[in-house]
Formats: sequence, C-alpha cells, structure tokens
Amino acid sequence: MKEVLPVFNSAVSIDCVLFGFDNGELKILLIERNEEPFKDWWALPGNLVGEDESVEQSASRILHELTGLSDIYMEQYYTFGEVNRHPQGRVITVAYYAMLRLGGDKVLKPLTTYAKKAQWINVKELPKLGFDHQHIFDKGLEKIKRRIKHLPIAFELLPEKFTLT
Repeated sequence: MKEVLPVFNSAVSIDCVLFGFDNGELKILLIERNEEPFKDWWALPGNLVGEDESVEQSASRILHELTGLSDIYMEQYYTFGEVNRHPQGRVITVAYYAMLRLGGDKVLKPLTTYAKKAQWINVKELPKLGFDHQHIFDKGLEKIKRRIKHLPIAFELLPEKFTLT
C-alpha cells in the first residue's frame, strides 16, 4: 500500500526579472517594498499566485500592480524551491524574465501600496535585495547571456535606427 504524505501548507509566488537596455546600460526593474518582511528593501516585482489565476496570468497581474507596466511578454525561466528560502513559510517561486528597450512611454507607477516605487537600476549598481532575489537575479542574468549568444533577441533592445561600425 502506498504511503499518504501529510498535508502541509505551501504557497506559489511569481518573481519578475525585467532587464532594460538604455543608452548602452543594462538595467533591472526593482521595487522598493512597503510591507514586511523586508520593508524598505529593494526587491524584484513579485507576489503570490492568485487563487483562480494561471501562473502566466499572475505574472502579468503582479507586474502591472507593482510597476504599472502591461502587455509585456515574459518567459518562464526557473523555479526556485529551496525549503527555507522565504521567512514566512514554504514558498515556491516561478521566475519570469523579459528584455525591454527603455525610453518612451514606459512610465513606472505602482498601483498598490505593496510597493513604494518601481525603478530601473543599473545592474552594476545593484543594491542589496530582499529574500533570495540576488540569486533569482543572477539566474536571470545567466539566462539572458545564454539567449543573446544563441538567438537574435538582442535586436529587441536596440533603437529602431542604429549603425554597425
């Protein structure tokens, strides 16, 4: 007879790793948290998956609520499931990434009090991040480096008119 495992509480969350390219600089989109844990810390835009949402729907909703951005194509790239990765209990995170050309109409304005503000920050000036978001960021950076080597996604980051020298 098969052993039945005991039920335990867990949650699934989404973290969005958005890279932006602006004037030759690679930037990452971060939020300044307005809630514990890690209140006043910088973090990746993220939150729990909604009860009646797919993970894709949750990723779009979370990004929109925390940054004001919408209609951003994101790809799932990794699942983070270390047992003690979250201070509030067992949380498994599905990470999504996107690469954007910055400038123009991409105004950042959180639509919830969960985030004080959202801001593009140069990856070379990354502040200390809450939770395990440094690890999530590092994995995302590895992913885009591999993608750029093998796929022409770098063209998505270039201005419409550019010269090759």
